[in-house]
Amino acid sequence: MKALRYLNKYFKKYRSKLLIGLLITISARVFSLIMPSYVNASIQVIENYNKGIIQMSEAKAALLEDILIIIGTTLISATLTFLMRQYIINVSRYIEYDLKNEVFEHYLTLDLKFYKKNRIGDLMNRISEDVSQVRMYAGPAIMYGFQTLTLFTILIPLMFIKAPTIAFYTVLPLPVLSVLIYRI
Repeated sequence: MKALRYLNKYFKKYRSKLLIGLLITISARVFSLIMPSYVNASIQVIENYNKGIIQMSEAKAALLEDILIIIGTTLISATLTFLMRQYIINVSRYIEYDLKNEVFEHYLTLDLKFYKKNRIGDLMNRISEDVSQVRMYAGPAIMYGFQTLTLFTILIPLMFIKAPTIAFYTVLPLPVLSVLIYRI
């Protein structure tokens, strides 16, 4: 992980875009978590209609409202997810571009002995493949990390609000799992 600290200067350089990406991630997760409660409400409406608690006209109105909200939140969530990918993945491409330029500038300062000792193909591979692997870390890894962190931050409190006992037993093994995963 110490080797990745070198990228911090690039994260600082593009922090505004990363922060916008994080805010979009939070918004996308919030909208994606709204939908299940409306699916539940729709099921309740159908059950209430089947039991004769509400009339057909009330059921239709409630279902139409729920369906429109479900479609709306899904479209908003999808749009925000697209924007999140654009912001964060584009930052990784900017970092890749900056790194390639930095490596190239460094290659220009090296003397002829270095080039006689190292094969040109290996040096070009470092610019293309190795820097591309850094882009994969700087883009998708950070994006999915943001998504997971955001989802846990929003979802765990919601779980404790809805069903505290089930949430407790669900969250209980997480510390043990994290220790086991990072030890292996």
